Amino acid sequence: MEAIVLRPSAVRGAATRDALLDAAETLIASHGFSTPSHRMIAGEASTHVALVNYHFGSKEMLFEAAVERRAGQLARVWGEALARMRERLSWSVGDVLAAWWQPFRELDMEHDQPWGNYLCIFARLASAPDGETWYRRFFSNPDREFTDALAEALPSASRSDLEAAFGYARTLFAELLLCRCGKISRPRGFADNDSERALRFIEAGVRGMAAA
Repeated sequence: MEAIVLRPSAVRGAATRDALLDAAETLIASHGFSTPSHRMIAGEASTHVALVNYHFGSKEMLFEAAVERRAGQLARVWGEALARMRERLSWSVGDVLAAWWQPFRELDMEHDQPWGNYLCIFARLASAPDGETWYRRFFSNPDREFTDALAEALPSASRSDLEAAFGYARTLFAELLLCRCGKISRPRGFADNDSERALRFIEAGVRGMAAA
C-alpha cells in the first residue's frame, strides 16, 4: 500500500486546528462560553486571529468542535462504568448516579490538564447558548442508557419523570463539577471532597420525584 504523504501546508493546518481547539478548551474551562473572543483564542493558540474563522467558520463552530473532540472518550468511560455496574445482579439509583459521576470522580487538573479542561467544559454546557443542542447531539446515547438504567432500578416510575429527574441531577452534578474544577466558589457547608454526600442528596431527589 502506498504511503500517504501530507503536504507541509496540510501538516501546519492540522497543527493550527489542534492549537485552536486546545486554546478554546483552556479558555472555556476558565471563563465559560461567553467571555472568550476571537482575539483571546488566537492569542492563546499563538496564531493569527483570522485563522479562527478560516479553520472553523465561526467562533461558535470552534466551540462546538471543542465539545465534540473528546465526547467519544467521555462516552466510553460512561459505558465502561455502566458495564461494570450491570455485571452485578441488581443495582440501585445510587449505583447508576455513581456510574455517571465516575469520569469526574478523580479529576486531576494538574496531571491531565487537557482532559480536566474538557470535563470543566462539559460542566459549563448549560451556560452555552447552544449547550442543550450540543448535549443532545453528542451525549444523547449515554443519556438514554443512564435513563434506561434508572428505569430498571425504579420500574414503577414513569419515563417522563425519570428523564426530568435525571436532567435535574445533571444540573446539580454540573455545579458540583465546576466547584471541583475550581471555577466557582465552594458553597457554604460544602467540604473539599463532598461528592459522596452530594450523590446521596441527588439520589434522594431522584427517588422522591419518581415516587411522586
